[in-house]
Amino acid sequence: MSRLEVNDITLSYGTRGGPTVVEGLTTDIADGKITAIVGANACGKSTLLRGMARLLRPQAGAVLLDGQIISSRPTREVAKVLGLLPQSLITPEGVTVADLVGRGRQPHQGILRRWTTNDDQIVADAMTQTDTLDLPRPSVAIR
Repeated sequence: MSRLEVNDITLSYGTRGGPTVVEGLTTDIADGKITAIVGANACGKSTLLRGMARLLRPQAGAVLLDGQIISSRPTREVAKVLGLLPQSLITPEGVTVADLVGRGRQPHQGILRRWTTNDDQIVADAMTQTDTLDLPRPSVAIR
């Protein structure tokens, strides 16, 4: 079963005549599986991810999350189930892998709710599932 679907999506940059980067793509992202998007440099991998994460509005087609058009759902609701860590040449100094993973807990925090041991456990579980628990600390430079 897929929670995230892309239906006949076209993505481009600019409002008028910008270059079309992804055209007519349809795919499902399998729930509970690791999915790799592979291709040559500048073929549209990051653009596709931006479109799927609501950072780039499709020119045509739709992205569905749990069967609903993702752009029609409240941002906080989407953020609780979908996250994107964009590529960057260098991670800010002093940021650990656990810090980066923990930032995914932000949508689950209320205005007055503070970090709890349950949040620590959720981060540890996520890092265990992705085999990242033993990555170097206190900081990791991503290059």
